[in-house]
Parts: sequence; C-alpha cells; structure tokens
Amino acid sequence: MATATLTKVGNSMAVLLPKALRQEAAIDQDTPLRLASPRKGVVVIISMLDDEEDRLARLRRVEARIAARRNKIKPWPEGLTADDLIAQAKEERYRDFLAL
Repeated sequence: MATATLTKVGNSMAVLLPKALRQEAAIDQDTPLRLASPRKGVVVIISMLDDEEDRLARLRRVEARIAARRNKIKPWPEGLTADDLIAQAKEERYRDFLAL
C-alpha cells in the first residue's frame, strides 16, 4: 500500500501518486481519473479507460514491462538451494571486501 500527502498547487490541493503505484495501475499523466468519497476519510481514485483501444494499448505497455523484467531474471541454477546462493553471494562480497 502506498501513502501520499496533499500538496498545495495554486488554490487547489494535489495528491502526488508514487511512480511504482502509477506503473502498477497502468496510469500516466494523460489518464483521466474519477474521484469519489464514499464516506468520511475515504477517497477512491479510479482510472477512466476511454475505450477498448486505450485498454489494449495500456495492456500492451504493461505486458512489455513484464517481459522486460522477465528478461532480467536469471534462471535458477540447477542443483543449488537458496542457502547455497546466499552463501555464494556472501563469499563474493567478502572477496570484494578483501580486494579493497
């Protein structure tokens, strides 16, 4: 869950949405938003996707981001456990430290 605060902008107030939240929700600066307050202390922000083409374009952008992340992930080394990988990483850091 992300948190944000109100910021004064001219005579209005603005909520700055963190980048991670905007990416997760697939919204950008041109995305129309609907605001609602169903009860005191609760504000709901809903992105208003214009049409099917807009939704498809956003879906393609999200899928491209997921594919890019997937390409960065190294495959799990066969025959090694998480403890083995942690021990290797610690050993590498220790060797780097000694090399200083």
